Amino acid sequence: MKRTVLQILKIVILLAVFYLAFRYLGTGGGIAVAVIYLVISNLPSIFNSLAGDAYKKGDPGKAIKRLEAALKLNPSNYAVRGSYALLLLKLGRTDEAEAEIDKALSQADIADIRNQLAVTKSLVLWKKGRLDEAISMLENLIQKYKTSNVYGTLGFFYIERGDLDKALSFNLEAYEYNNTSTVILDNLGCTRLLRGEYEEARKIYQELIKMKPNFPEAFYNYARVLAHFHDFDEAIYMCRTALLLNFWNTNTVTREEVENYLKELEAMKSESSGPSEKENGTVRNDENADIQQ
Repeated sequence: MKRTVLQILKIVILLAVFYLAFRYLGTGGGIAVAVIYLVISNLPSIFNSLAGDAYKKGDPGKAIKRLEAALKLNPSNYAVRGSYALLLLKLGRTDEAEAEIDKALSQADIADIRNQLAVTKSLVLWKKGRLDEAISMLENLIQKYKTSNVYGTLGFFYIERGDLDKALSFNLEAYEYNNTSTVILDNLGCTRLLRGEYEEARKIYQELIKMKPNFPEAFYNYARVLAHFHDFDEAIYMCRTALLLNFWNTNTVTREEVENYLKELEAMKSESSGPSEKENGTVRNDENADIQQ
């Protein structure tokens, strides 16, 4: 009720300002005041958009500063605060992220945005070691709010808990809901991989890689599948591709893990490759010579 009264009061004041501007400054002055108002009132959205651009370009520091600027201009913008909380979490600033997402949830009065914020809250719970709480939150949420983001996040949580039967049934359901979501496909492929269902996993990852996913797990997990089939060259390529992508605190695999697995693949390839029988028409006997591909 109080929020509604304040909104009405703001509208009344705004109309009064526009009336006085047009009355005493003329048409040109009134239009100028209106333009200035529109620019100022939309600055938080502008900064939010600029933050998104900075994030996509791989500059999270600049993105953080722009989100902070947006919040200084409009502290009650819970959608922007939710974006800020998620980026803090990706950067490993989990306690700060928790404080911000809790504040955003306390402010949010639009159901759809509140539901989106709940997904971020579940990720915070997961990173704080409270996986069961995170799962429970999303299990309740998905009863009334089905999106690819909810399916993708909850599907991963089931994998993380090690409940592979539940993960399989749920990720198959998620795939039926959206078979073009790269996160959902990775969840399903990873579930198949962990269950030892390599042929099914390979089919999923062949489909996924065509979509050009932008997160390292997709390529790392596919490398693990390919290694099972002794396709070491392609597995190595997938690992190297994964290492070209950004790694965040919310990723399920670290850069170090991928680097270590790449070394394992290179060793496995070396062990599985015998020396070439001929080089330039002669038999090779030098065990230290480079293996020809």
